[in-house]
Amino acid sequence: MTSSPEYLLAGGKAELDRLTVQARVWEPDTNRMLDEIGLQAGANCVDLGCGAIGVLASLRGKVGAQGHVVGVDLDPKLLGAAKNFLEERGIYDVELIVGDAYHTNLPDNTFDLTHVRFLFSPVGHDDQLLSEMIRLTKPGGIIVIQESDSSSWNCLPVPASWPALKNALLQAFKLGGGDFDAGHRMFGMLRKAGLEDVHIHASLIALQDQHPYMRSALQFTSSLRERILKNNILSEDELNRAYADYEQAIAKPETTVTSFTINQVWGRKPE
Repeated sequence: MTSSPEYLLAGGKAELDRLTVQARVWEPDTNRMLDEIGLQAGANCVDLGCGAIGVLASLRGKVGAQGHVVGVDLDPKLLGAAKNFLEERGIYDVELIVGDAYHTNLPDNTFDLTHVRFLFSPVGHDDQLLSEMIRLTKPGGIIVIQESDSSSWNCLPVPASWPALKNALLQAFKLGGGDFDAGHRMFGMLRKAGLEDVHIHASLIALQDQHPYMRSALQFTSSLRERILKNNILSEDELNRAYADYEQAIAKPETTVTSFTINQVWGRKPE
């Protein structure tokens, strides 16, 4: 068995906070997507790399008490946060497993729906992860991937150093083996893998009035700071200046942020 790819972003409270805000922000789009897919009550679902919340509540809301939802993540602290979040919503029957999304050791052909969000982008190893998703999914089941596309990611009015900061983050992902624009290739990847009825939907959100998710660029910067400096993408002075410029910009009442796009792609495993 090959070793598991390394998660690119640093752990700790900052990453937990980012994942929590991120999950809440994208929950309405996830619910819309699951409605479009037609996820039915009673289905058996898994969210690989679910993190602090993932899409566990959305899946549980669709499949009901007669269904079964499993969340898998390597970080017990993130799973603890997911457990707390679910219990706050009165959900006690989601199964949370400490495990590797690339090597879950769960049985073949188990799930009606297998989901991953933001795991191809920071980790990569497309073939390895997709193979595990296909293995876990029942014939006729659905594989769902949500991944990022940075083209829409912007701060308006644009701070002078924002282009340099955004570029530094994208480069840091690539140097760590990831790809912030992994969403570009997901549709073609599912088609080439032989999945049927492959669909794509693109979603983005606009943020205002110091919404916490406007700080995601700063949280990424903190996680990737060492990589940016070590590889001379920006000097320490340039990085500090870009960080400060962006932080000052999003504090202003006239500033808005458009998020990166999420490409939501899904397809059916052949019978």
